Amino acid sequence: MSEFDETDLARIEVVKALFAAWSSGDVDAPRQYLTDSPVLWDSVGGLKEGWPAIREYFGHGLERYPDLVLEPTGEFWARPDGLALQWQMSATVIDDSMGPGHLGRKWIVPGLSYLVFDGLKVAAEYDYHDKGARQRSLEEQ
Repeated sequence: MSEFDETDLARIEVVKALFAAWSSGDVDAPRQYLTDSPVLWDSVGGLKEGWPAIREYFGHGLERYPDLVLEPTGEFWARPDGLALQWQMSATVIDDSMGPGHLGRKWIVPGLSYLVFDGLKVAAEYDYHDKGARQRSLEEQ
């Protein structure tokens, strides 16, 4: 477990608020926690530079999964430039894109993120998760 200073603790609160914003269903809610030129890199979706690109990517995800939830689940780890954390992503299947028999079922995927800060704003978010985990989550139910 990391020893946290005041800046780390403040950043942890920002991350919790950011993840609540990602989970709000409001495509614009995360914007207030990001710098003017944020970067999002997702192991499945690739690199998105700037809020318009991030918003488009996130908006597409919300169209597919309107009840998307991203929730911190484990410890936070701090470095001078940012924080890492474990999280869980979940949503309900609303169409046949995940195959027959999955409509209305919820998938759950674990992940890990590293967020780089500029002050108390997120300059970059790097998200790591397994592309096949959604389907496996549904198959294991």
